Amino acid sequence: MRLVLLGGAGFLGQSLLRYLEETGERGRHKIVIYDPKPPEFFPPDLFVRGSLEETDRVRDLLEPDDVVAHMVHAAIASEFTDARPGLEDSLSPSLRLVELLQEKPVAGLIYFSSGGTIYGEPALRRPIPESAPVNPGSVYAAVKVKIEQAIMAGQKAGSLKYIILRPGNPFGPLQAQLNRHGAVAHILNSLALDREFTLYGDGETVRDYFYVDDLSRAFWLLLGNSRWGQIYNVGSGEGTSVNRLIELCREITGRKLRKIIKPARPTDLEYNVLDPAKLMSEGWSLQTPLRQGLSKTWNSF
Repeated sequence: MRLVLLGGAGFLGQSLLRYLEETGERGRHKIVIYDPKPPEFFPPDLFVRGSLEETDRVRDLLEPDDVVAHMVHAAIASEFTDARPGLEDSLSPSLRLVELLQEKPVAGLIYFSSGGTIYGEPALRRPIPESAPVNPGSVYAAVKVKIEQAIMAGQKAGSLKYIILRPGNPFGPLQAQLNRHGAVAHILNSLALDREFTLYGDGETVRDYFYVDDLSRAFWLLLGNSRWGQIYNVGSGEGTSVNRLIELCREITGRKLRKIIKPARPTDLEYNVLDPAKLMSEGWSLQTPLRQGLSKTWNSF
């Protein structure tokens, strides 16, 4: 079986390869990365340069026994101020991918969605289960929901097996180099380089921060268990405010953070914490406490 990582040169794909190498699991599958840019840190068994928009190239790449991991997204939530680029750059290529996988089936599709955005602001401040209604408050989140719906429709048509992962706020080594968002990466990068960190709002927004290896473990576990046709939250189940996150980073690094305070952005949720109970019923548990994950990430700097 080949594991084809669409967008595998990014933070999530490179974190997965690092995790597989560190745990000795790398040799179980042939790893293929399909991405517009080559991976900078952890090379696959095969790299193919291309974008998700190039449907014919994707079609030529895929084989019937492949498991495809869709890790591609063209922008981040705060950058989506207009629906048109979000739809054109992110939604349309993914819809064409779903159509392609119906025409040319593979062993399965694992889609990295966004538990951190698609549920919107919950009525009560408690961890959000997968059964909660989606209520996207940004174009970014709406695109994720539309892609999920297209994937689920593909399964109902009888030609597409899927697993949808809804991660909270994963962080870890390489995030500052490979990703444009993530509070942990920005805070630690500011501390490392003695730069000002931009804080939006009063710092009391609460998120579900967790070390990225726990996301890779969830991916690997569900792939091994063949849990097709399911949606899983991936998170710690515990909320941490940005102010508390800054304090933890200060304690770990022994450095003082210089801040610029700006108004909260329209896409910022006040509370988003995920309930991982369904994933835990599969045998998964959070292995890396927040402070330990922050320390590992700081050491990578």
